[in-house]
Amino acid sequence: MNIKQLNYNSIPLKQQLNYLPKEIVLRCLLLVLMAIFSFQVTQAKSYRIKTASAFAKISELILPGDTILWENGQYTDINWDIDKNGLVVLAEQPGMVTFGGSSAVKISADKVTFSGFQFRDGITKGNVIEISGSNVLVREVNISGYDAHYYFHLTTAGTHNTVEYCNFENKAPAPKGKEGSSIFQVAVDSIHPGYHTIRFCSFKNHAAPENSGGDYGMEALRIGYSYQSRFVSRTTTEYCYFSSCNGDGEIISNKARENIFRYNTFAGNGESHLTLRHGRDNVVYGNFFLNGAGIRIKEGQNNMVYNNYFHTGNYFAIRLENYKVDPLENIVIAHNTFYQSGMIKLGGKGDFQPKKVQFCHNLIVDSSIPIITDLTGKEIFANNIVQAGIQLPSPTGFSTASITTKSSPQGYFQLANPIPATNLPAVKLVIFDIPEMNDDPQLKLDVMGNNRPDSASNKDQGCFQAGGKNSLGPYATINNTGPTYRINDAN
Repeated sequence: MNIKQLNYNSIPLKQQLNYLPKEIVLRCLLLVLMAIFSFQVTQAKSYRIKTASAFAKISELILPGDTILWENGQYTDINWDIDKNGLVVLAEQPGMVTFGGSSAVKISADKVTFSGFQFRDGITKGNVIEISGSNVLVREVNISGYDAHYYFHLTTAGTHNTVEYCNFENKAPAPKGKEGSSIFQVAVDSIHPGYHTIRFCSFKNHAAPENSGGDYGMEALRIGYSYQSRFVSRTTTEYCYFSSCNGDGEIISNKARENIFRYNTFAGNGESHLTLRHGRDNVVYGNFFLNGAGIRIKEGQNNMVYNNYFHTGNYFAIRLENYKVDPLENIVIAHNTFYQSGMIKLGGKGDFQPKKVQFCHNLIVDSSIPIITDLTGKEIFANNIVQAGIQLPSPTGFSTASITTKSSPQGYFQLANPIPATNLPAVKLVIFDIPEMNDDPQLKLDVMGNNRPDSASNKDQGCFQAGGKNSLGPYATINNTGPTYRINDAN
């Protein structure tokens, strides 16, 4: 504790201690406070349980800071509500406590830690894990093979919750002819932003029945519902890995405002893609889209796409649409690298054409097709570089350049040297800065965290700044996301 932060007027017996030097008084008070804190810490207790009824029996005894250890084993039909603030609820050994059957848990308390559990091959009409408390930390949890509504639900009741190093896999599809439900659902309150964080999680193998179509309802992650599209969420999804998530055309379906999607990897998801479905003021940066579709922006204003790496093959990289429910306007697509990628469709289908689309400072390399399609004639193109030998789009704002490239140690295309200067003017981009969120609206960093020059004209086109100490490669992989015990699990 910083002594300068103490409120002297609240100190008991202050008048009686006036004859002592102030330093001695403060040191004594600090020692007393440390002793009180130490006493509180030593009073924390640990309880071992293996049934929900055992947890209920000790519910009157447990206090904030106490630890609940669930003994190793496989359990069926365990339904419990963690409703005491400040508890630490752990598996005896991470991954060695497995729940099945109708097992589910609700966390309605605040400042709870819940870690190390598996939920496998069960069936429940409700949600597997539901959070209505605040400042809850859920980590090292695996949910696989469940027939459930949502695997994970963050309700509107809680804020500032963190879900990290969890795996969400193999959600059972709905019966034929019925719509499925998303795997991870974040509800958004009309007044209070959620400020949730989802990080280092893996989403894998969520498939819809054959011939079910693209709009099946099994999004890997959905933030908000359509009626919540004007509500502010401020949820950050970062360092997550999405693979074989084709249970819906939308891997991530954003239906709220002021969310950040960064440093995630989307690999092998086919036509499924990240969708800004509803809502304005969202930011997508620092992501890797590999061997599958990229980003679709369907509705909303002030949506930002920058510092991303697209290697989508024959699948589209970016697709804009526009519907009168929530018209598309002021879309910034800047400093992205498109390497062996599919089309960038800027007009798209919808009720009318998007307005004020800025496509600036992007790098297009190793493409055998005219990559920019469906132009409206109203876009703003500026300072984009197309590798020599690729057919240039017709608008101004593009130039060819001889680019020196190399493969990064991770096997990804990156610049070996800065891009030669062109006669194209640099553009002062206005990137929306989400209040109270740690984003990078000034583009001070490239996709790998290398520093960019302050001057816009000296920034390399694309997502990578040549000469940086960090080489190019995705942050999130199958080996560094999800629970540690699952990475080494041959099953």
